[in-house]
Amino acid sequence: MKNKISLKLFGGLLVAMAVFICWAPVPVFSAEFSADLVITAPDGNYTFKLYVKDNMYRLEKVKGGMKFPPFPTIVNRDTGLTWGLNLQARQYVEMKDIRQTMMMNPIPGWEMMRKDYKKKAVGSKTVSGYVCDKFVYHKPGKSKTEAALWISKKLDHFIKQIHYATNGNAVMELKNISKGSVNEALFKIPAGYSKMSAGGPGASAGAARAPQPAKKAKASVSGSASAGNVMFILDASGSMWGQVEGKAKIAIAKDVLVGLIKDLPDDLHVGLVAYGHRHKGDCNDVEELIALEPLNKQAMITQVQKLNPKGKTPISRSVRLTAERIKHLEDETTIILVSDGKETCDPDPCGLVKKLKASGTKFVMHVIGFDVTEEERGQLECMAKAGGGTYYTAGNAGEFLAAAREVVEAPTFTGGYLKITSLKEGQPFEARVDVYRHSDNKSMGSKNTWYRQKPAEFKLVPGIYYIKVYDRKTKEKKEIRDIEVLSGQTVEKTVAF
Repeated sequence: MKNKISLKLFGGLLVAMAVFICWAPVPVFSAEFSADLVITAPDGNYTFKLYVKDNMYRLEKVKGGMKFPPFPTIVNRDTGLTWGLNLQARQYVEMKDIRQTMMMNPIPGWEMMRKDYKKKAVGSKTVSGYVCDKFVYHKPGKSKTEAALWISKKLDHFIKQIHYATNGNAVMELKNISKGSVNEALFKIPAGYSKMSAGGPGASAGAARAPQPAKKAKASVSGSASAGNVMFILDASGSMWGQVEGKAKIAIAKDVLVGLIKDLPDDLHVGLVAYGHRHKGDCNDVEELIALEPLNKQAMITQVQKLNPKGKTPISRSVRLTAERIKHLEDETTIILVSDGKETCDPDPCGLVKKLKASGTKFVMHVIGFDVTEEERGQLECMAKAGGGTYYTAGNAGEFLAAAREVVEAPTFTGGYLKITSLKEGQPFEARVDVYRHSDNKSMGSKNTWYRQKPAEFKLVPGIYYIKVYDRKTKEKKEIRDIEVLSGQTVEKTVAF
């Protein structure tokens, strides 16, 4: 259920840029570094990850609105040749005319805004720790400064640029600059990607095929198109105040869920049910906080943040309420139950799930057991199996994050797998593994290797990752970087202590 943008839109955005007049890129850049490229402007704030190696650079949007779609771009600065990557569809587009890329890549767009201005050097200044030559830009015959640019000779790259305007200045600036070796794989098209046509002037003559239309979306509750239906059932019983690694379980759950909600696709239909959050000792304390409807991220985040654990664990009644809300739907609904304990009000929640399945209600139920005992696990695991879904065990915050990401991505997962085994004196042993996305250092969660005599396994979308592995007893740490995960493939790593 990753955010999808149709290939038709992808191609259309590129074609639309062909109306711009020609612009020739300036061949510069020989340094090797990575940085956060941050834009603050009246029309929105954006953060990109920038990688530079010799005459190549790669730009990946980390956060910000849809003015810039989330397509990584790889650019040859000498020639202007650009590749745009559609990670979801495992396709790429090749563009010889860099003006076509401005809907994905803001750098040429900012340069285009200055193309008719007069440039003037005005000395030097240190910006972000780098000595820079400063240049200002004026319209011909005018004295007013329209833009300013700071370029580092050491990096052969701009550090900061500003475009001045009456409705607010726009600033593009490099932050968190890290000078050093950058993985060469970041500047290559991943294996297995097919080529599509950008269309319009300047598109590659060898483009293999036109963009394919997106798959027909599921019908939503309201009848409009939707990426799918998801109902969350959250445990807000009194036991959620219990501590895990010195932090209340409810606080961990809120942090993880808020992060997940922010990453959900906008065209998803989502509902929220909670139990145990209003009254102590009340088995009927089950409430539909948000009906299944087009996702309103802020509204859902607000409801999650307001939860205050108090009461019992009426799992069966929360499942029954959820089933009642979705029984009329023709399309299948994914139900995600998060619980830290077993049923405390009704005798057989697993039997209830079986009956609901047999009744014809179309759903799949996944269950995350957060810090549960073996007895509690048995009941929750039975529910997941009866619901045609998967049971996930989470013993700490990192495992909860990993489980939550996996279960949210499960219905449309098209990525690959990463398996890690830890060895000590040649024998497998239990160690903790943390996985991070290379582009923005975002945590993908943590698990234990050799838990139940199995390697730690992560489901990951295609991309570059790195891992940190900890021996809990000796506190020794090992790290492996530049791990490439490809769709449909399994990468296995062994870490020896």
